[in-house]
Amino acid sequence: MADETTNQKTPFRREFDPSRWSHAIFAVGGFLAAWMLTNFIEDVWAVLWSYYPTLGRPVPFMANAMGVSLALVATVWAWRRKPWFQFVTEMVNEVSQVTWPSRAETRAATIVVIIMTLVASAILAAMDTVWSAFTDWLYGV
Repeated sequence: MADETTNQKTPFRREFDPSRWSHAIFAVGGFLAAWMLTNFIEDVWAVLWSYYPTLGRPVPFMANAMGVSLALVATVWAWRRKPWFQFVTEMVNEVSQVTWPSRAETRAATIVVIIMTLVASAILAAMDTVWSAFTDWLYGV
């Protein structure tokens, strides 16, 4: 009879590798840069077309191709720079060491913030009412 313990799956815990997250950060940054550059190029093209009609209307496909190409080149260039990659890796490593508050601590802090906001609002409303009455009396309104 086969050993039953061999059929059970054991949880596999992977070592934390900050460089994986660094690669992901650069990839997401590249996508954001592509999105921003395509919109920026299309908007600049539209403004230039309004001043110089000979340029022709903005072509979305051309703007997208230019924006994605620029973002790809910039992302690969930034990705390959050792000091930048090392900085992002160190940043990920530092963020991984942060102790996040528990659910109870977060709830307590949120309640304190809400209560303090209400108290400050009441004090400011009272001061506004007193000041408004004083200026009305002063100007004789």
